[in-house]
Amino acid sequence: MNPMTIFAISGCVLSAGAVYVVMKVIHFGESQVLLDQLLKIRTELETVRKKLLGYTKYADYLEASQQSLVEQIKPMVVKLVREYAHVEPLSKDKTRLKTDATVLVRYSAEFSFGIDVSASSLALTDAADAVHLKVRAPSLSGQPQIKVLSRQAISASELIDPNAVFADIEAKLPAIARSYGSALGSDESLRALCKAKVLQVLHTTLAGQTGVRHLPALVVDFG
Repeated sequence: MNPMTIFAISGCVLSAGAVYVVMKVIHFGESQVLLDQLLKIRTELETVRKKLLGYTKYADYLEASQQSLVEQIKPMVVKLVREYAHVEPLSKDKTRLKTDATVLVRYSAEFSFGIDVSASSLALTDAADAVHLKVRAPSLSGQPQIKVLSRQAISASELIDPNAVFADIEAKLPAIARSYGSALGSDESLRALCKAKVLQVLHTTLAGQTGVRHLPALVVDFG
């Protein structure tokens, strides 16, 4: 084989090798780009997965949160003030007057209401529409605080000892007011105030748990 032929063949071989090397480099570059894109997509998917998980993560804490809710709701007190007028007739025999008399006392009563809650009476459930917290209805706690606003004796003649008469009547007011307070447990304004306070506790408790990014609707039911 003459030198020119050998040189031509060698040139072809070297050219083919050069093309192969270039193609390998290009192929490697394309693969690296694809790998980078796949890695980016995987990272984005993982971020989305974690974010979506945060939208349902609250459900993992419902059972564990019940005791915390009991401890926070139990000492909660809601105060309600109402004004009343008490009218009491006085017989002339009792007051040693010539005619009967009437005493009118206007007063305000401050009632304290609480929610009697325990781990057994509290129910926290994840329903399709919302997370429901069921607790007992608010009930009167302790004696109402009485403040006399005005007092008046209506009589044809002055009372012999008006202070004693007023003191005797005012001593009855706490018991009278308590009977009114017991009926206030079903008052809509009181229930709305209690629900708002309990909802705040529930939201703060669940939202503060690790990994929770979103909470569904929260509902408080009185049972």
